[in-house]
Amino acid sequence: MKGIIDLYNKIHDIPLLYAVAVAVLLPIMVIVVGFAIQMIGEAIATLLGIVADPWLAYGLINYLTIPGVVLHELSHAFFAYVTGAKVIEVAPFKKDENSLGHVYFRNKGNKLLVSLQNIFISSAPMLIGGIIVYGCYCALFVLPASLLWLKIIVAYIGISMFFHMTMSLADIKVFVRGIPLFMCILFILTVILRLTNVI
Repeated sequence: MKGIIDLYNKIHDIPLLYAVAVAVLLPIMVIVVGFAIQMIGEAIATLLGIVADPWLAYGLINYLTIPGVVLHELSHAFFAYVTGAKVIEVAPFKKDENSLGHVYFRNKGNKLLVSLQNIFISSAPMLIGGIIVYGCYCALFVLPASLLWLKIIVAYIGISMFFHMTMSLADIKVFVRGIPLFMCILFILTVILRLTNVI
């Protein structure tokens, strides 16, 4: 652990190298974390599949966690609206061959805006999902014990969101399209923030 901290400090002391590391590693981390959450969900479904029928286990996780599915799709739609993309269709829960729901959008604007749209719309379930899961976790400690019913609802929403704050293969493809320009933006911002000692 000390070696990792020492390496980080050495990289941090060289602003350009630090900016390159942030610009390259941050987009990769988004994909890795999204994939890891998906693997956790699949592992839990597999374990449930040992006890019950595998199709039943996957069905339980997908259909009992409907709030997570709806929030996943609405987060895509939210970032599409916020970044100025044209939202064509929002289907918060519409089962098809590859997904439980979908949001179709069309990019609008210059290359920079399109890059940001691709990055934020595709990773929206992780960004908003992370906020929702963390908020639910905190709420469980804040809510009084007398409101057990509310704690159960909050826990249910948090767990549902956790299972669906992943990036689908389609999301990753859109995300990757936005990476090159996004890396340049990250690099410039990191250099500025590092040289001004903000980070």
